[in-house]
Amino acid sequence: MTSNRFLFNFAASYSGGGFKRLYAYAKWFNHNGGAGFIIHPQCSSLINEFPNNRFTVVGQSRFQRLLNDCDYLDEIRKTIGVPDVYYSYGIPVYTKFGRINWFHLSNVLPLGPWSVPLSLFDKVKLSYLGKRIKSNLENVDIISAESDFSLSLIHSKYAKKFFLSVNGSDDEILFQKSQHTQKQDNIAVVVGTYRYKAIEDSYRVFERLRENNPKLKLVVIGDEKKVPKHLHINQNITMTGRLQRDDVISYLRNSQYYISTTRIENSYNAASEGIFFANESFISDIGPHRELLVGMPFERISIPNMDRQVLHVKRQDISTLHLKNWDTVITEMIKRVSET
Repeated sequence: MTSNRFLFNFAASYSGGGFKRLYAYAKWFNHNGGAGFIIHPQCSSLINEFPNNRFTVVGQSRFQRLLNDCDYLDEIRKTIGVPDVYYSYGIPVYTKFGRINWFHLSNVLPLGPWSVPLSLFDKVKLSYLGKRIKSNLENVDIISAESDFSLSLIHSKYAKKFFLSVNGSDDEILFQKSQHTQKQDNIAVVVGTYRYKAIEDSYRVFERLRENNPKLKLVVIGDEKKVPKHLHINQNITMTGRLQRDDVISYLRNSQYYISTTRIENSYNAASEGIFFANESFISDIGPHRELLVGMPFERISIPNMDRQVLHVKRQDISTLHLKNWDTVITEMIKRVSET
């Protein structure tokens, strides 16, 4: 396997599930012949960590992405030629850049409309991105997503190109195998503060839990500026701001409860980390979460002043048998390429 076989474009991703996948791919290929990666400036530390890969750092402003998205590919092609596989994480594939072109749907919001509160700017931006994704699917040989729900949002005429590529769950599998029994803190944890995460609903779940546990505290991880002002002054809530992933996992491992009332997700990635680390979890009843819980026991619960139910899950009742580690995810990806 040569470094020119695969070129991965993660230029628009530097946090969350995008960085998690980027890191896993870079680590795997670093030990398996190397690959090419286009990355965001905030991911530059990967260059020294995985020296067997070839990294190109691309920084684009919002307006550059709007007017000249992917213009940097011309220079890359002059340097490396035509890659066997061009894999684009969430970025429209504007031309047949590789011999095989792979588009990974990383965000379902552009494929709306959804009943999700968004700013006018975000609505316009996501609508435009959605149009560009859809109009360029003819350039793609493989279309992947992290849930069947996400794939169902793409026109069925492309069904033969579909490929389910979940996130690796190495940490959850290892944690479950260790039968970890450390004492949990009396806290509930919420991860993510974007508007579609519906943090005020998470607070309603928290208030319901405090009825039987008055000393319970809520920890909110994410951009504090996006949290409603009235929650900032609540003495029962701690705001951590944005944290590194290891710190997020540490909070989850030490928590009594994990709460996620997100209105929409493209995968069960965040929920998976929550339900396998926290003692109990309350997660929104959406497609990817139901996919995660197939064959596992859970109960639907109504919360006062919420217009939808949540799923209550206990860690002691669930299994990691249907989860995959990153080695499996990447091996399946390579097999899919070989079949194309």
